[in-house]
Amino acid sequence: MKSNRFIRFFANVKLAVVIVLGLGALIAYGTIVEAQYDMERAHKLVYKSWAMYTVFGVLCTSLISVMIDRWPWQKKHTGFVLAHIGILILLFGSWITQKYGVDGSMIFQIGETSRNIVITEPEINVYASLGDGGYTNLYSGEHDFLLHPLPKDGLKIQAGGHQLEIFEYQPYSMREEKIIASETKTDGPAVRFQMQNPNVNVTEWVIQTAEGREAVQDLGPAKIVLTSKDYDAVGQNVVVLRPEPDGESLNYSIYSSRSPAGVAPRKGKVKAGDTIETGWMGLVMRILKYMPNAKEEVLFHKREKPTPLTQAAIRIRFNGNERWMGLDSVLKFFTDQAVYLVSYGNKRIDLSKVFQDPGFEMRLKKFEVGRYQGTNKAATYQSLVEVPGRGEVLISMNEPLYHQGFTFYQASFQEDPKTGKPTASVLSVNFDPGRWVKYLGSLIICMGTIHLFYFKRRYGKKSAEATT
Repeated sequence: MKSNRFIRFFANVKLAVVIVLGLGALIAYGTIVEAQYDMERAHKLVYKSWAMYTVFGVLCTSLISVMIDRWPWQKKHTGFVLAHIGILILLFGSWITQKYGVDGSMIFQIGETSRNIVITEPEINVYASLGDGGYTNLYSGEHDFLLHPLPKDGLKIQAGGHQLEIFEYQPYSMREEKIIASETKTDGPAVRFQMQNPNVNVTEWVIQTAEGREAVQDLGPAKIVLTSKDYDAVGQNVVVLRPEPDGESLNYSIYSSRSPAGVAPRKGKVKAGDTIETGWMGLVMRILKYMPNAKEEVLFHKREKPTPLTQAAIRIRFNGNERWMGLDSVLKFFTDQAVYLVSYGNKRIDLSKVFQDPGFEMRLKKFEVGRYQGTNKAATYQSLVEVPGRGEVLISMNEPLYHQGFTFYQASFQEDPKTGKPTASVLSVNFDPGRWVKYLGSLIICMGTIHLFYFKRRYGKKSAEATT
């Protein structure tokens, strides 16, 4: 019978060897990919690939076929059947976890609230401005271009009466920001300057993102301000630059933190190439370049391998305007009728919707870091969070928070590179609906294994007694 042939084929020991070799090869390849690239690439392109699903599908079919081939079962088959059923249940639990589970992170600024979990699946959203200053969502969709590459003719998204086209994707790229001259009169000015003394040499840009908007470059003990309006700089070391109508020169006003109230600032006019004696710590300011209308241009340079500085980026076209944008960023496009916002970032899960509690928000009330003695290296760190309905809860490295099926682990923290003080806490958030199914499968496998050894020992004793 055909059914018997099917069962015998999948119950064959030779096929079991092929399955084991296939799994070993895929796991080895995934390890190599992870070592050469990163865990995300290995997870998406190897462990979640059609090849891995095929091998596991054949494995499940083989396990079922072997049990059917031994039917009717006898008492001595108990351990064997339990072990096979346990493996099937374990695989089923793993599928539930992968299909419906959540594995992401939550970031709190100290003293602030959060209710969103960030996961690795990227999504694209398109918004259009409304007459009242708000935005309406025109499009929202998950697009993982690493797992599902772009079509040859690009991905086309309809946004109102316009079309957004994504036609290039780079999984690993280096971001480069450039300030270039703009022909758009509504773009603000930009100044490239150098601050120098025997101990300091800093070169920076200060740019107004829109005409009339104040721009500040904070250098720590001093600030450089580019504005066309009044600026209150009393008690600070500040150079205020104001563009002149000629498009070539700037008016400057220098304020000192040591000057008493009511003392007028030192004023003058400069052009590109001129220097200004600030009067603070022997610092001299040189105007390297001045553009009356400027804009920021962001470029992404492709890299073959990831580094801590690389990120995913896409190139989009909207109304003939082509621009790059990196992961977790937003672009604005202007038309005669509206302003369009395009966001590309990791998907966020709103816990207030998951818990069906519109007011749910967790607040980071306090964050503490324990250091190794004599060093700045963190030894322990913990977050004191306020959870609605539960009050204050301490989450430490060894004490997670369990709340409505979700587990919140203390994963890491962010700190100010200048002061070394912590600024934010990072929690790892996990929701695993298949956990208890996997526990059950593991327990049944253990029971089957124990029974196999027990039966083998008991059967061995009976055989020995029979021979004597």
